[in-house]
Amino acid sequence: MSTAAPDRAEIATALHAATKRLLDEELLPNVAAWDRDDELPDATLAQVVGLGITGALVPTEFGGPGLGVKDLVHVWRTLSQGWISITGAVNPTGLAITLLTRHGTPEQRARWLPGMASGEVLASFSITEPQAGSDLHRLETTARPHPDGGLVLDGAKRWVAGGRSSQVIFLLAGVEGSEKPSCVVLPTEGRGTASWRVEDLDKMGYRGVESAAYVFDGHHEAGAEILGGDADGLGRGARQMLDALDVGRVNVACRALGIIDRCLVCAVGESTGRAIGDGVLGDHTHAQLRVGEIVSQLMAAEALILRAAEAVDQQREDAGRLATAAKIVASDAAVWAVDHAARLAASRSYGADDELARLRRDAPQTQIGEGANDALLMALAKPLLAEG
Repeated sequence: MSTAAPDRAEIATALHAATKRLLDEELLPNVAAWDRDDELPDATLAQVVGLGITGALVPTEFGGPGLGVKDLVHVWRTLSQGWISITGAVNPTGLAITLLTRHGTPEQRARWLPGMASGEVLASFSITEPQAGSDLHRLETTARPHPDGGLVLDGAKRWVAGGRSSQVIFLLAGVEGSEKPSCVVLPTEGRGTASWRVEDLDKMGYRGVESAAYVFDGHHEAGAEILGGDADGLGRGARQMLDALDVGRVNVACRALGIIDRCLVCAVGESTGRAIGDGVLGDHTHAQLRVGEIVSQLMAAEALILRAAEAVDQQREDAGRLATAAKIVASDAAVWAVDHAARLAASRSYGADDELARLRRDAPQTQIGEGANDALLMALAKPLLAEG
């Protein structure tokens, strides 16, 4: 008697439950030490990959479960309750899957997606350059065809998550034959050579996850190609990668949501466990107001994130604006929530190993990752201002 395969909702529920077990058994007990040592253990990342989180968005025809972004909101959120660095480490592969699924050639999908589904292939996503930041008009990295096949790259990239260990890089560069940049699919066989130098970036927060800088000096990669092929992908890289960033911005919003969750835990713990007079801190109005404010901000951010994730899955016209707004609102709320929880904890929140001290360093990263909030706010405003 045959047994029906689990449907998408069942897969998503099981994945979230497994992630919650990982949070309780592995992440929360160890995150303080990992953050202090600036190390995400390979074995822990392998557990995350083994759960299927990195390949969850791969369509079923390529061996994946075919989950949507909305299915992963609570998975990403739960990971972030442990450490946003882990949620950040899985994000680039999700972006790569989105790029391949929406814009790759059949050959590119067949080459990379099965490995991403199995966890054998992890990806990196690279737009930022030292001189450009979020300004795509100032990109200087270039790629040109090589007579023997592949591409030759020159230039520099920064803040490449997973930049030392990933098997493929999706990189925005100017390519001969178009005035607009293209997305280059760059295998990593030549990484770490004289023509492709790798440097590590030290960070105050968002520790543990690899954040690399690249310098290309006439680097020839025989397997490098333009996403979507020369005919359909040349000059379309900015649009392709910004399209994928809708997924990334929901991921960053979930990182912020996980931070708010932990701020609420800290605030409630402080309010119920700290003796004040004949009672506890939570007996006092100001503590009740702070906890209530965190709850309301948490619920508002969650609702907007779920709405944005649904729009991204449906590839609706408003998906970009909703994902952008969700990322802004959640990340600003995370910074705000850390401050409010820390006011209840007072001086204890400044201890080097205190959770709120780590959250205070991590929360601002969510305001910067996948586009700085001020730049995104202007992007939301300009169409309305242009319409008058």
